[in-house]
Amino acid sequence: MDGGIEITRLITLLLVFLILVLSSGIGTADEIFVQSGESIQAAVNNAVSGDVIIVKPGTYTENINVTIHNLIIKSESGNPANTIIMAKDPALDVFNIESNKVTISGFKIMEANKDHAGVYMYKCKNCTVENNRLINNTIGVYLNTSDYNTILGNLIGKGDKGIDIQQSNYNTISENRASKNRYGIFAPNSEGNVFSNNTLSENKDYGILLSTGVGNTLSENKAFNNGRGIHLGNSDNNKISDNNITSNEVYGLFVCPKSDENSVLNNYFNNTVNAIPNNGTGNIYNIEKTPGTNIVGGPYLAGNYWAKPDGLGHSEITPDADGDGIADKVYKLENSDYVDRGPLVAANIQEPVLPVANFSANVSSGRPPLSVQFTDLSENESEENWDFESDGNPDSADENPVHTFTAPGTYTVNLTVGNENGTASKSFIVNVMEENEKQSVVTSLPGFKLIYGIFGLLAVYRYRKR
Repeated sequence: MDGGIEITRLITLLLVFLILVLSSGIGTADEIFVQSGESIQAAVNNAVSGDVIIVKPGTYTENINVTIHNLIIKSESGNPANTIIMAKDPALDVFNIESNKVTISGFKIMEANKDHAGVYMYKCKNCTVENNRLINNTIGVYLNTSDYNTILGNLIGKGDKGIDIQQSNYNTISENRASKNRYGIFAPNSEGNVFSNNTLSENKDYGILLSTGVGNTLSENKAFNNGRGIHLGNSDNNKISDNNITSNEVYGLFVCPKSDENSVLNNYFNNTVNAIPNNGTGNIYNIEKTPGTNIVGGPYLAGNYWAKPDGLGHSEITPDADGDGIADKVYKLENSDYVDRGPLVAANIQEPVLPVANFSANVSSGRPPLSVQFTDLSENESEENWDFESDGNPDSADENPVHTFTAPGTYTVNLTVGNENGTASKSFIVNVMEENEKQSVVTSLPGFKLIYGIFGLLAVYRYRKR
């Protein structure tokens, strides 16, 4: 009898435990798939904390609000070129995030204007925006009063501000490429952020602009071919080190008179005007000679490398008699009282390696459906994107794609390739003919001339044989 009671109690306890586990949701995070033609917003509305929303390739036209914590929204392919989100209302943000621990990954995000953003984050913490392409938005990624977030590995272009950080602290901004904006990175009233390994190029006004910024770190960034490289306005205690700042139109570095206690160390400068260091208090441009590999391959850390496009920069023409990689003469910075007492001397300087776009096609014309094999012949690229439909939107990221043109017309096929130093493009015309066009499809095929020549030889042979 007692044994039966114990068994009954054990079964009851197991049932209670099972009910508690099922109701608690432990380990029950769901994957929610969104098919092309469906709504990402509907998936977000049906999600709970911990869910993963996986978006199939396609083009989605909507504005998405995220207020649920701990949510991942990512493309299934991980390729932004084939999973595109366009603003349904261009006067709203494409993604509006007002929650914590949200990840946005693997999308091409477009067409937010009127001061709106591809991704807008308000009072967010511990969110991640990674591996996205944010194109034709007024602002690519906008952090407003948001702390401890990560913006990683995004391509941001053709907007007013690539990354905008307003009153946002202790964020990590790394490995992004911002080009052809007005500002690459704009960071007013923000503290303790880390900007590292970003590439800022062809931005009209500024590569990086800090305004009233305190305790930020700018390291290992590349700022080239911008209006201005790096600008500090009313900003204190920031560290600018190991950056490559070259070919900027107005200046490489500007430090305003109300910017104090900043350190500018181990940077590579090569601009017509390298620096405008106004007389703030306590800014430094060198340290005591310390063992360690510097930015131009020398054996000591000390100051910065100062080059000029004409080859007559201080670091290029000043002797280094003892061969320690530090120039024998101090460098007085342009139009200021500041001195770099340890200007570096060149050792194995390597200019950025740029990509070269090139490809071939097996045919250039024919009647629909016309399948064309494209072969990528590019150099120095780490990514490639093909636009087959002449609409400016990438259609493939394959190395050697085959594309079938189904409608008559003249198509400008464009290949854009890129690496961490920039992008390059090449175009090719494909003519898809109407059915009643006189030109034969056969004559456009490779080998037609060879076949025609063989038939000609046979005709001559027959004639002579007679």
